Amino acid sequence: MINPKRKCRKFESQEEKIEILKELKIISPKASEIKDLYYKGAYTKDAVECDVVGIVDNNEIILDINGELHSIHPDYLLDMQKKERFIIVDIETPRSFNPADGIREVAAVVVEDYRVIDTLHLAVITDEEKYKNGYGDGLEAIEENEELKKKFKALIKKYKYPLVAHNASFDRNFLRYWGWVEYKQEFYCSMNTIKQKEVLPSYKLVNLLEHYNIKKGQAHNALQDVLDLLELLKVIKPERWSTLTTPTSSSTVKKDNKAIKSDSESSAKSNKFRKFAKDKEKIAEEKEMIEFAKNNLIKDIFGKKKIVFTGDMSKSRGEMRATAIRYGAESPTSISGKTNILVIGEEAGKSKLEKAKQLGIEIITEQEFWDIINKETSVE
Repeated sequence: MINPKRKCRKFESQEEKIEILKELKIISPKASEIKDLYYKGAYTKDAVECDVVGIVDNNEIILDINGELHSIHPDYLLDMQKKERFIIVDIETPRSFNPADGIREVAAVVVEDYRVIDTLHLAVITDEEKYKNGYGDGLEAIEENEELKKKFKALIKKYKYPLVAHNASFDRNFLRYWGWVEYKQEFYCSMNTIKQKEVLPSYKLVNLLEHYNIKKGQAHNALQDVLDLLELLKVIKPERWSTLTTPTSSSTVKKDNKAIKSDSESSAKSNKFRKFAKDKEKIAEEKEMIEFAKNNLIKDIFGKKKIVFTGDMSKSRGEMRATAIRYGAESPTSISGKTNILVIGEEAGKSKLEKAKQLGIEIITEQEFWDIINKETSVE
């Protein structure tokens, strides 16, 4: 783009301006007025409103950008109207990976070309001092608060944009479980997006904010975290988002009568597929849960001790491992000479118990595991 050097003329009337912009396909052929137009390029740091004030010919129009006149090809201006649109969301839970444990806080900012055009913060604060700690402390459970849920759904329905979260699978699991979003809602994962772009030692939001010289520290409350993530995305400006896939539902399995010899054979294949899809989804969710835990330490209680779990417990194996990791442990799936603690639940695996005893590994119950955590966190 250059300053106009050839002779140009200003529009004689608003009507002429509308007609020419229609011909150049900058506005709709049915438009009766001109909505805000934006320029984003070499002459401005961010997207700014501009005005088409004149024309040279079909290959060159004149823009007023911050009081300066510049010429541009009409197609370039049209391309600039394609906005980056998404809604950044974040939730806080009662320090839990289990969706059934509920939601404490939800925040969302609606973004167009990295400008906030709408904001929503949903929380019921019961203790201001505890709330300053983050992690959902000092907040009332809101997962079944229909009024707040209705507000969140109305925001999504109004804008119909993809949702962005730093660890999108975590937020999506909770929001889906409690009916805050539809199963088909599109989610982008900013953590995975940045992983595709650059190799870094850590993808925790707090570390990324510092790596890109945005700020030090993280509030761990939903509203501030979405605003911090927006500042990070302004720097990153992803060209390609990492989108969460929607696992195939067993209800989508279709029968092909030509390919299936009998109903019993069809049922067997369908059951096998459902089990495979369910196992695959479970493995993927657990992997994402562990990854989230590694990047979101709450407090270093265990000092990198290696903790292994066996037997039936109050939470799934993945949730128990993730909890240990968030409190400073490492949590492999099998026992070795480097294992420090074996946590046992009901019907604990005999082979793990025997091996732990042979190696002199400390053995504790699930309740004792929670007692350690509760004792250390209650001091705060």
